[in-house]
Amino acid sequence: MNKTDTHPVTEVREQILDSALKRFTRYGFGKTTMAEIAKDCHMSAANLYRFFENKDEIGVALACNCLGEKERRLREVLGRPGLSAGQRLETFILESFRYVYEQFNGLPHINELVNTVTQEHPDVVTKHKGVSRVMIAQILTEGHRTGEFDVADAMATAEAIMAATTMFCVPYFLSWHGKEEFERLVRDVVGLIVRGLAKR
Repeated sequence: MNKTDTHPVTEVREQILDSALKRFTRYGFGKTTMAEIAKDCHMSAANLYRFFENKDEIGVALACNCLGEKERRLREVLGRPGLSAGQRLETFILESFRYVYEQFNGLPHINELVNTVTQEHPDVVTKHKGVSRVMIAQILTEGHRTGEFDVADAMATAEAIMAATTMFCVPYFLSWHGKEEFERLVRDVVGLIVRGLAKR
């Protein structure tokens, strides 16, 4: 395929992913068929299969796009000037929550897609968790360097922080509270973590 062909292919793939996401969030992953996605894209099912082998492959592509954008926003937090390590950690968790809230609030069917990707393609989730853990470890390492934190093992501590803040990063929990309450809880939980990490 030459370079002039790549843009139309990319545009068609994006159209397919956009149409699929709309169906998954409205009707659920399990109830959506490849034929329905093809119809929404004004193409034949046979043509759709030229771009994606099956529905799972579409789900994985959507997950990778979503997690990639989330990681991009979190990396921006790492480079934001003028923040202490504690402030950066709070901002990091808040940004993670806000991205999930913006993307998935009011879309309960999205949990079906999340569960499918988590169970059938755990490597996608494992990779994202690894990236997030490294970014949190960078915040902890910087805090240790400046004397704000006392952290013996940044990676192990980052993993513990991720476990403690899972509720703020997974669509399943969005129905538990409103946005303002979630953000208050983020600040409270991260505040406890920061006080626990503080150098004495």
